[in-house]
Amino acid sequence: MQILVFIFYFLLFSFIISRIPFFKKSGLGLWPLLILFAIKIAAGVAYAKFYTLPKYYEGSDTWRFYRLSLDETRWLRNNPVTFMKDLFIHGYGETGNLFSGENTYWNDLKSNVVVKIMAVMNILTGNSYYTNIILFNFLFLFGLVALFKLFRHLFASRKIVIISLVFLLPSTLFWCSGIHKDGLILSATGIVIYCLYQLIEQSFQVKKLVLILLGSLFVFSLRNYVVFALVPSLIAWLLSVKYPGKSIAIFAGVYITGIAIFFIVPIVIPSLNFPLFVTGKREEFLLLEGGSEVKNRPLTTTFSSFIAFLPIALDMAFLRPHLTEVKNVSYLPAAIEVILLLISILVAIFNIKKTGKVRPVILFLLTFSLSIMLLTGYTIPFTGAILRYRSFVLPLLITPLLGMTNIAIFSKKTSF
Repeated sequence: MQILVFIFYFLLFSFIISRIPFFKKSGLGLWPLLILFAIKIAAGVAYAKFYTLPKYYEGSDTWRFYRLSLDETRWLRNNPVTFMKDLFIHGYGETGNLFSGENTYWNDLKSNVVVKIMAVMNILTGNSYYTNIILFNFLFLFGLVALFKLFRHLFASRKIVIISLVFLLPSTLFWCSGIHKDGLILSATGIVIYCLYQLIEQSFQVKKLVLILLGSLFVFSLRNYVVFALVPSLIAWLLSVKYPGKSIAIFAGVYITGIAIFFIVPIVIPSLNFPLFVTGKREEFLLLEGGSEVKNRPLTTTFSSFIAFLPIALDMAFLRPHLTEVKNVSYLPAAIEVILLLISILVAIFNIKKTGKVRPVILFLLTFSLSIMLLTGYTIPFTGAILRYRSFVLPLLITPLLGMTNIAIFSKKTSF
């Protein structure tokens, strides 16, 4: 019976996709889009099956979310008002540290949002986890199509490359197709960035501004530091549009100022100890158990400690897993991605030297992505966790890097 429900919802949402103007005008074409939708659903099923393995099931968030959602669905049926109000209340004395990973309203909210969404979907799917994968990937599709449309504006002749990097990067496809926070974060971030581009570089629309605010609020509820990482990149982008021709200097100035604020503010306002937030998050991860932990030197809140730790953070964020760490086939796609990322960076560097000019939106995408990558490198000591946490920014980083290349296999040379 569940298989029939699954097939019915796949056909239903395929039809819905074919009728939504945002998708119809994406430039992808209906059948390619539906094939990509099916691939993502298949990846979501693979994700679910992976976490049914005995060694992973007990600690898997995705199945824990599902079990919690069953009680929430019953609550929704009996008392929908209190079901919704529950998102805004907590049982603690205060909401707690915004960046803490335990026993705070903010930490609970990250999971509660996913559980509430699944609880609503359960009403439609008859509590079918696997059919919920279809509904989740329908939501994920909006942000991915938004990113595709953005990159098509920027790199008009690189359609195949864009499709491959936005939709089919192995780790992004796997981690952002399953029922978890990552696909939702990628989708909401994609919508925010696409609307920002339209607002800043095309024309002002109230609808786009509303979508930016709602999307940012949604991302904030799931992984708040992503919104904070957007701020310096956005400021530099706006300034670069206002003062054309000085983009690189502006971005460098904004980030140097941001780093200074990061370390100086705690001296003036001790309650805003940004380095302590980072080291605290790392300590919370170190309390967990995992087979992929990488032993490194301790990180303290001093500027010198952050500088000394930088090579380690770069290694964790960009180079893990090393090829020598590939002990089973599940790590191989990620190791190949690492090689692709390094090649992309090297090729882009040589290309930038030839052209000498990069659009502000490209610098925005690169600096935002690099900020997230570095934050993961500083805070996460597990290779397995690194793969998931960086998965949603890889399309934002690799796509513009390869989009700027003049390699014939990608396309004819175009302006960027």
